[in-house]
Amino acid sequence: MIEQLTVQDYILFDQAQIDFDQNMSVITGETGAGKSLLIDAIQAISGERIGKGVVRKGKDKAILQMVLSNPSKEVCQMLEENGFDVEDTIIITRIVSASGKSRMLLNSRTTTNSFVAKIVSRMVDIHSQMDTIRLMDPALQLEMLDRFAKNEERLAQTRAAYSRLRAVSAKIRKLKNETFSQDRLDYLTTRLNAIQNAKIKEGELEALEQKIAKAEQIQDAFDSMSEALYLYRKEGGIQDLLVEAAGCLKNHQTEEEFGTRLTDLAFEVQDLFERVSDVKNETMMQEGHLDKMQERLFLIKDLFRENGGTYESMTKAAKDMEEQIDQILHRQDVFERLEKERRHAMSEYTKQASLLHQARKAVVPALKELVEKHARDLMLEHCVFDIHFDKKQPSSDGMDAVEFYASMNPGQAPSPLKASASGGELSRLMLALKVVFQAEDGIGTLVFDEIDTGVSGKVALAMGSKMHALAKDYQVLCITHLPSVAVWADDHYCVSKSTDGTITTTQVSELSQEDHFKELAIMASGNADEAGVSSMKELARRVRHG
Repeated sequence: MIEQLTVQDYILFDQAQIDFDQNMSVITGETGAGKSLLIDAIQAISGERIGKGVVRKGKDKAILQMVLSNPSKEVCQMLEENGFDVEDTIIITRIVSASGKSRMLLNSRTTTNSFVAKIVSRMVDIHSQMDTIRLMDPALQLEMLDRFAKNEERLAQTRAAYSRLRAVSAKIRKLKNETFSQDRLDYLTTRLNAIQNAKIKEGELEALEQKIAKAEQIQDAFDSMSEALYLYRKEGGIQDLLVEAAGCLKNHQTEEEFGTRLTDLAFEVQDLFERVSDVKNETMMQEGHLDKMQERLFLIKDLFRENGGTYESMTKAAKDMEEQIDQILHRQDVFERLEKERRHAMSEYTKQASLLHQARKAVVPALKELVEKHARDLMLEHCVFDIHFDKKQPSSDGMDAVEFYASMNPGQAPSPLKASASGGELSRLMLALKVVFQAEDGIGTLVFDEIDTGVSGKVALAMGSKMHALAKDYQVLCITHLPSVAVWADDHYCVSKSTDGTITTTQVSELSQEDHFKELAIMASGNADEAGVSSMKELARRVRHG
């Protein structure tokens, strides 16, 4: 649910904060006062696009914030998978600068508009007059039917089968449209032979680079080893000097121990330089091997560069070339094989689409009964609801062309929604649909933005009653201009506008029970005299207690 909505320096609002409860909250106010700005703020916080002109004149930024509570398991899982701490409360903040740039924060951590939209869409549903128009779209109606029927798994299987069918059909089309020549065959064969002859192994490039780096390090030490060996072996060099020094010490018997130790040291040095000599000789022998490794490295990199840049892309390119060569050499055989694959894919797709169709048809009676029941509650006593099925070309969501049909008058044949109802009837029918389908969505908050346009009197009372009934299971926020809807409010907020002649400011305040009835009277007759207030109190008593 939405626990709190805060707006600061937002269009006409200087500062406004509303604390909502788990009930039916109504927002009213004169036309132009700014009621719908609050819904716009919720939508902006929910990740929708926002324009430059939302920052209050003279301010450098607008701050919009919404506090949500009781996230579902699905929402908690999404938060956890994206590195957010899972808490009972979610705080979403959107900061918009005067230049139009904005920043989105979720629990004080920067995130994207799209991620916030995914989170909020699973917690809050906003229904406006525009959504009533959208609900007439057959594509959206099909989505709603599938949600009601819980067809997620069937849809996934149908989409997978359709994807396979499209893939093989695309291969057939490509093969039909391609023209092959001997030059093309020679080109493909040359490229494929180059890859196959190279016999490159996975990970070989990286291993070869490491070997070359090590060999180059040894190569770099070659000159140093040569210089060291020269200093050791040259006439009068280290070797001669050590021998001469050892001989000098041996001439004095008292110092014979030093001479022996120096002789031993001379042999150790000799062993060391023999090893240096061996390594130098090995390096000379490996010089040709290094050249070969570098040639191999160049070949691998060249083939990678020509075929996508990686071992995986080169392997895929080789496979594609094999298929193309096979298509050139055995064109008719390939056609026959692909056509066989296509028939099999079509058979599997048809099976899955048929199962999906059956699942959709199976829920129509229950859906029809529910919609008509809620329509009668909204004083559409003669409403007949039905779902019309046509067959369409294979697509990812099956072969059903679905459209909602309705009839509002006895003896009138059902027809598409847009042709079957007046504006007021359509608003009521859409509310009935929203009630039915909402139960399948797992959303906790329903926002209705002036969906009662075009209705009045008993019909408006019925719509208010239906929204109030919804508030037993959902948090309901309703913007309305009708007292017969607002009378059902558990909490009533009033939006008003004031000006000092130069600056216009919009405020929102929670009404006391007495002010609630005064506001209802003003909405009904334009003034809050004693008779008007008493009339609204009586209306409230009748709708609540009969």
